[in-house]
Amino acid sequence: MDIKKIRYQGDLQDTKDLYEVYKVKQIIDSHEEILKEHITFRDKLLANSVRLTSVISPRLHKIIEKVKSIFNIKEKIEFFSLNDNSYNAFAFKQKSNLSIVFTSALLENFADNEIIFVLGHEIAHILYDHNRLLYLYNPNKKKVTFLPILAEKKFLTWQKKAEISCDRAGLVACMNYETAIQSLLKISYGLTEKNLNFNLPELMKQLDDLAKSEYLSQLSTATHPLLPVRLKALELFNNSKLFSKKGKISSENLTKEVDKLIALTKFYPRNKTKEQMMKFVAAGGVSVIAIDKEINIEEIKSLVKILADIFTDDPEKEIIYNKEKVETQLNKSAKYIKAKGTDYDKFCVLHFLTVIALSDGKYTIKEKNMLLKLAELIGFSKDETMDVVWKTLQQNGINIDVRLNEIAQNVKEHYADYLKE
Repeated sequence: MDIKKIRYQGDLQDTKDLYEVYKVKQIIDSHEEILKEHITFRDKLLANSVRLTSVISPRLHKIIEKVKSIFNIKEKIEFFSLNDNSYNAFAFKQKSNLSIVFTSALLENFADNEIIFVLGHEIAHILYDHNRLLYLYNPNKKKVTFLPILAEKKFLTWQKKAEISCDRAGLVACMNYETAIQSLLKISYGLTEKNLNFNLPELMKQLDDLAKSEYLSQLSTATHPLLPVRLKALELFNNSKLFSKKGKISSENLTKEVDKLIALTKFYPRNKTKEQMMKFVAAGGVSVIAIDKEINIEEIKSLVKILADIFTDDPEKEIIYNKEKVETQLNKSAKYIKAKGTDYDKFCVLHFLTVIALSDGKYTIKEKNMLLKLAELIGFSKDETMDVVWKTLQQNGINIDVRLNEIAQNVKEHYADYLKE
């Protein structure tokens, strides 16, 4: 089976977007260049783990050769065992070296066919060139990645999609659905069939209970999708025409159903109040931006950043471009927030709208009046509204230097004339 054909389309499209839309290749190339001057991770493995050659581990060598044959791999791949009590494995590529690392606990406690599933999964990461994208992570962790916010959100969502692709490859390698499921259960929960009766509907109930919790949104930064999501996605693939001629699910429907599962892992408000706060900020932000009859790019960027930071992975989907629809959404969301929201909820939405108003370095009478109008919709008085504006100004300050922008624009105009000469 051609491994390229079974790749999840969501993984493929997000990878394309990261390279073509967000231009991540330059960051990756720079990171690789810097790492050439450092001791490689492979060097550390050679010092602190055992390399699994055909002489050292005949059992593993036989398994490895079988999987390489399934995927028609000719390149040399090094395999290491790292002394660790957890069940884990990972793949990486440095310079011309392809390496896969297993923990000793996994090798000691997994059956041959389970190791084949794990190996197929990890080899797929290499074949799909997933590992290069991991250079986008920021090692010091002060910031998750080297990327701006929208690119980072795309990257974090992509990682989960990449795991779906590789789970499929693992199933193709072992060709046994129960083995694949058991392997994932062992890796994720550390439990075997001795203590865990695999029942997908029952495991999905766990996800249903979590679906309404705001904690699910916090999991949007996780590198792997929740296990029930992975299990369901693998079940869909197992029953697809893409995997078997006897499958009942078309490739198109398979992608649609997996897309729905991935959507469960995305950053989005899980309760009605926060959802309406988001929609009020989106519609109110457009109203504030448009009130001066001069669309300012800094205000637009501020609105998008607030939506992305506070509410959703897909901020552009929340922005309304029709004036009548904006008014309708404002009234609908304001009615809900006024009835169900706390004073703190109301403070937050006005705070965000004030940040947008101030983001161009100015605070006009028209913006003030619009904020007062929006505040009135959710039940805030003029004094309460101005208190929010003042506190926001104290907290955020004016981030745009208007005079600096004027100087920059002046230089730009003169420089354009200079280039013509």
